[in-house]
Amino acid sequence: MTLDYETLLIAAVFASQIVVLSFYTPMRWQQYHVDLFKRYPREEYPWLHPLPREEFDRKFAIFRPMHLIIGAAAILTFLGALSYADSLRGLAGPMAMCLLVQWMLPLYIALPLEVRIRQGYSSMPPPSPRSVELRKWRVTDFVSPLWIGLGIGLQALTLASAVALYLYRPGTLGIFVNGIGSVGILLAMCHVLFGYGYVIATRADPFMSQADTFRVRQRNHRGLFVGGAAFGAWGTFTLLHNAGFLQFDVAYWFVIFSVISQLYGLALVSSQDRDLNTRDFSVYRAGGSAQAAR
Repeated sequence: MTLDYETLLIAAVFASQIVVLSFYTPMRWQQYHVDLFKRYPREEYPWLHPLPREEFDRKFAIFRPMHLIIGAAAILTFLGALSYADSLRGLAGPMAMCLLVQWMLPLYIALPLEVRIRQGYSSMPPPSPRSVELRKWRVTDFVSPLWIGLGIGLQALTLASAVALYLYRPGTLGIFVNGIGSVGILLAMCHVLFGYGYVIATRADPFMSQADTFRVRQRNHRGLFVGGAAFGAWGTFTLLHNAGFLQFDVAYWFVIFSVISQLYGLALVSSQDRDLNTRDFSVYRAGGSAQAAR
């Protein structure tokens, strides 16, 4: 394969994807839980650990070798594609397939574990004494009006594009996926704007302090509107490309999607590290008091 600047760009993104998604982010995700048990042992902070450490160790015993195997397979795929691919798509296609595996397989380990943690918190008795904050929160307390407008506007644009293409170019790929996705996101945004933000801004656990509860709500609202704006732009460009109004190699879509996925993974582990350094863990100590915010 000819090593021009486009090939080198895709190769660099592919290599970065392997490092970030197969090694760095899974190691940091696992290290977060290890550090949490080490800094705040279950004996002193019983309300912080609804699951015993042994359950985490069993999951990590599967999670760690799985990522190493996926990483090794991705490296071999990268070297093979770099050696034998005869086009940009021939290099970007394997990158996209590796990306799918790098996200989907580990979710079978990480997602059930996170669900079990949430269920464990829900089964705990509520903290005592409790304090209830009666202030009614507004969406603009958590996210700026600019992102609210961009999120709604770009999702509406994606929905309008899907409807227009369904009427005039019904064979366009991705009409129903983007249309249904936009409807779902718009409904969630409207739900929040009409005062039901607590649905997406639930507290991570009943013991969380009010300051940490605010940060969780802020993160959830930003995820909805900022993420909605990003996916709205993505969906609109995808539909226009599939309809033939925009012409460029599909390999660049794979590159953009890989970069977004890597940034998302880095943001997740960065959020965990920040949580470990800034969160008020005193409310989880045995005999401590917690404040519950509504």
